Amino acid sequence: MIAPSTGEVGFADGLCITAHALIVPLLASLPAETVSERPLPVAGWRQHRLGEHTSSGFGAFTVQLATSDEQRVEAVFLSHNHSFYLAGTPEDSERRAFHEGVIATDLVGQREFPWGYVFCIFNRDANRSWLAVIYSPFSGVPLQEREVYRALMAHEPTPDE
Repeated sequence: MIAPSTGEVGFADGLCITAHALIVPLLASLPAETVSERPLPVAGWRQHRLGEHTSSGFGAFTVQLATSDEQRVEAVFLSHNHSFYLAGTPEDSERRAFHEGVIATDLVGQREFPWGYVFCIFNRDANRSWLAVIYSPFSGVPLQEREVYRALMAHEPTPDE
């Protein structure tokens, strides 16, 4: 489900989310009735709800994304779905334990990578645990932060000999 080498998040139905991918083609590949979005408190950033998708080894997950003002995927949020989770469980501990198991299985427990970070977060209002995949802005994906790359790559011209 989560590729340790790239941070790519893949599902059995073909949904594949890569670091800093443009959101428009990704949304176009999904049925319109399963997708919704809303603005986030950061100017230009949006939350995209992609509905439920099934992984090949872990079952069904609710999938959400955060995109930047450049309309690129900056974060993926996954929350496992199963009938055995009880709504009143303190801090959704059973689902969190499952998410920790995904980290242990797919990523051998590693949480920090050249492409970003993986960790569990808890939404107190919804009493729901989420598995978060946050992509680093300097993960080597072209066009992520054009101005930053221009500044980093700028240099004096080589003098002619």
